Amino acid sequence: MAIKIGYLDSRGHPYIRIRVWGLSEQFAQEFEAMIDTGFSGYLSLPLVKAFPLGLTLAGTTSYELADGSKSPKLLAYGCVDHEGEVTAGLIALEANANCGPLLGVEFLRQCKKMLVVGKNNVWLMDDDEIGSIPPTPDEDASGGAQAPPTPQG
Repeated sequence: MAIKIGYLDSRGHPYIRIRVWGLSEQFAQEFEAMIDTGFSGYLSLPLVKAFPLGLTLAGTTSYELADGSKSPKLLAYGCVDHEGEVTAGLIALEANANCGPLLGVEFLRQCKKMLVVGKNNVWLMDDDEIGSIPPTPDEDASGGAQAPPTPQG
């Protein structure tokens, strides 16, 4: 079981420590990155923090924000190391220098991890560990959720 540990900040946001680089690991820098399950991408980094990493520009995209507005971004290819597990993906470059690094759902998919949030801690567990979690009483033996009872009337 490969469990990776992070923490919740004072506002309840989940964070983990990562290293990021582009062309060569010699450019790697460490960051405290928030895991944002509302962000579908891999990683978002402020442009000013991305420059020293030697990332390779790969194109552009546009993300839809929670308020429905569109936010155009440059994309760069880079690597992320979290506790010795390295993945690579497209990093969205954020113009706002005051934003911190954000890890999105694509990062969790590539790492094959599931996010578990406790009272004060964060765990990234291997996807295959889901089988070791006992089903809740409202799940059937196959692991799927049962349909709610139909009202009788």
